[in-house]
Amino acid sequence: MKAPDPVVALVLAIVACVALTSLPARAEMTEIAVAEQYGIGYLPLMLMEEKKLIEKHAKAAGVDVKVGWAKFAGGNVMNDALLSGNLQFASGGVGPLVTLWARTRGNIDVRGVGALNSMPLYLVTRNPNVKAIRDFRDSDRIALPAVKVSVQAVLLQMAAEQAFGAGQQNRLDPLTVTMSHPDAMQALLSGQSEIDAHFG
Repeated sequence: MKAPDPVVALVLAIVACVALTSLPARAEMTEIAVAEQYGIGYLPLMLMEEKKLIEKHAKAAGVDVKVGWAKFAGGNVMNDALLSGNLQFASGGVGPLVTLWARTRGNIDVRGVGALNSMPLYLVTRNPNVKAIRDFRDSDRIALPAVKVSVQAVLLQMAAEQAFGAGQQNRLDPLTVTMSHPDAMQALLSGQSEIDAHFG
């Protein structure tokens, strides 16, 4: 049996969610907002937007919906947009999803719809003195999508505890800076910024 195309599966999941919100027990939703972030990991969403796949499949399911798209720098700001009702679908890492899921249990009950990709994450630096996690100093700045809640922030905490010992998971947190991947890479490559590492 052939595995379903992940883009089609994600589109169908979103259409099903939209269709469920338009059942008679609820007000019909005629417009949804979908958020994506920057980078190749969000290519499935870029294709969905370009080819208007949500609209196409929603129409085939008998639902007329207008789809608005927005780009966000990280999952933390998407969480805020979801909570305020300005966004219906977010795309982000496991960290922001778990944070939002825990915060909304018993009220709006945010859920994960599907996975976009499975990609490695790399921590890179232009500081020649940093060969391992232990080598970061107070003067270093590590850019990542969202301090404390992004998957990169959580993985950095795990690496810090592994390098420095139990209870030391927050040791590198003061070095982290919230920054979108494109801005972080530009800052890192420019050599003019305090940012000398990027976890993306």
